[in-house]
Amino acid sequence: MRSWRLSRTSTKSRSKAPAHIPFKEMSNAPAQPDTFLSNLEWRRAVKHFGAGPVDVEPVIRAATQAPSSFGLQPYRIVAVKDKATRERLQPACYGQSQVTECDTLLVFCARTDVTGRSEEFLKASGAEAVRGMLEGFVGNLQDQVAWASRQAYIALGFALAAAAELKIASCPMEGFVPAAVAQELALDSTLHPVVLLALGEPAEEDGTWPRFRFPESDLVRRV
Repeated sequence: MRSWRLSRTSTKSRSKAPAHIPFKEMSNAPAQPDTFLSNLEWRRAVKHFGAGPVDVEPVIRAATQAPSSFGLQPYRIVAVKDKATRERLQPACYGQSQVTECDTLLVFCARTDVTGRSEEFLKASGAEAVRGMLEGFVGNLQDQVAWASRQAYIALGFALAAAAELKIASCPMEGFVPAAVAQELALDSTLHPVVLLALGEPAEEDGTWPRFRFPESDLVRRV
């Protein structure tokens, strides 16, 4: 992978950051061998996708294997492959091009019926031994939907990591009107859209900004 990240120590060097390198060029650049971490560095939140199809099933599988509190997985992922449906969703997403250009749009929905989901889990898993603990935990949640949304974001993270590992272009999106998306997809009242993930083939000009990350010293405190 071609390394062109901005300097971690000097604002002066940031002003001399190299010009934007298209996603396609980056993916084809000779570099160090692929590793999980190098693939994460390859990933960008692309703004445009190419026309080619991609196999998103491994990404979906990764999302379903994400950890969640008590293993409840209090969310539903709606995979929108149909182009006409994505075109109807675009106005609810403020006209963002990723929605219609991508191969598949994943809609991560938090479940609003956490108590009901808990009962489903207990029956399906046979984990009656944890019933008291689980019911106490759920009963003490001040905002069940907010909690379920956080669990959905863990699944989103796994999906993003899997897409990077498979060199599938991706873009997580929070800019949309949840009620309008729910209406267009005819979602059950127990499902609340919280975040989208567009997946597809990289475009020659993807519209991404040059990559920047704050240094670990800014983000991590070690004690």
